[in-house]
Amino acid sequence: MERKGYAEEQTINYYQVDQKGTLSPAALLSALQNAAIDHSDTLGYTLDYLAELQCGWAVINWHIMVYRMPAHRETIRLETWSNKCRKMQAERGYYLFDEKGEKIADGMSRWIYMDFAKRKPTNVPDDMIEKYGTNQPPAIEGEKFRMPPMPEGEPAAQQRFTVTRRDTDTNGHANNVKYLEWALDDVPDEIYDGMTLKDIRVVYRKECRRGDVVHTKTFVEEKDGEWETITFIFDEEETVLTEIAILWA
Repeated sequence: MERKGYAEEQTINYYQVDQKGTLSPAALLSALQNAAIDHSDTLGYTLDYLAELQCGWAVINWHIMVYRMPAHRETIRLETWSNKCRKMQAERGYYLFDEKGEKIADGMSRWIYMDFAKRKPTNVPDDMIEKYGTNQPPAIEGEKFRMPPMPEGEPAAQQRFTVTRRDTDTNGHANNVKYLEWALDDVPDEIYDGMTLKDIRVVYRKECRRGDVVHTKTFVEEKDGEWETITFIFDEEETVLTEIAILWA
């Protein structure tokens, strides 16, 4: 059976790379997010259309397995599809290929369909399920979106800041990419500069908005010769907003 989905090619621009000259983790997440939006556009579910319905998709999980980050001016092919869509949730798969056709990343995300007027989940319309597709193979077999527990002891890094205008998106809350950027700011230089990112896991538990004060706690743990940075982002009431685990080797 032919897989329902969407594919696009894009060339890595200078503003998307970090000091290593390769696609930054935040730019990678942005590319996946944009591909999901572009796929929806081709099906008629544009941001404007969803805004009129006062409904839309909110991402709640990411898992990205990175085999190689593409470099500046490389052209990549990004494929994405809905592997599961039912009731109030959907899962989306991603493949990234380089110019030689070699796979350089696998990704999975989980989304919830929201009634933004009522600020609560609602059922995905049947016609939307039909167009997106469901019961298709996942990009990562057996994905459960599990996160590591909070480590004991003191965090390796912490920061406190106010969410600003540049952090927010069309929904009025901080864009999901911003949480990853905040977590990366906490990663020790010897890890970020001297090691290679292999895996990103994210769970979003509660949104934050412009003017909210948030703070982070980032822990660093060694795992079989690799290092994992685990960041928890809290609001002023100490409620966990987001958890981000990144594996480095």
